[in-house]
Amino acid sequence: MYTLEELQAQNREIAHLCEVLAVLVEHPHLHNNPVVCELMKRFKEKVWLHLVFEDNALYQELARHDDETTRKAVQEFHDSARALKKRFSGYLRRWCQPEVSDSEHQQLLEESREIFNLIRQRLAYEDERIFPLLEHTGGAD
Repeated sequence: MYTLEELQAQNREIAHLCEVLAVLVEHPHLHNNPVVCELMKRFKEKVWLHLVFEDNALYQELARHDDETTRKAVQEFHDSARALKKRFSGYLRRWCQPEVSDSEHQQLLEESREIFNLIRQRLAYEDERIFPLLEHTGGAD
């Protein structure tokens, strides 16, 4: 089990990767750059592991909490994780390819902006709503 501090550190790392990738995808000549592709792969792994861990371990515990408000917040969080995983998975299948053509760059850019925004929203929700619940309930050791 991760501590709250470790989860917060994961959020910061994901946020930093998101910031860097958001800048890099803006440049059409970098969308097939191997360094950018490696960063995208690292980003994918970090986000995916973070979502899966939270969903399978940490938030299942909070979902059994006595407080209805806590359970409702955790259920909303769980539902948003499922939607984000589905959306992120489609994004990765479509764009994390060795070759994205120049003509597809605008589509890549638009979808990347949407995905990065969704992930930023998710991180903010964790920081503002879920982590305080964990502190209050003792859910992360």
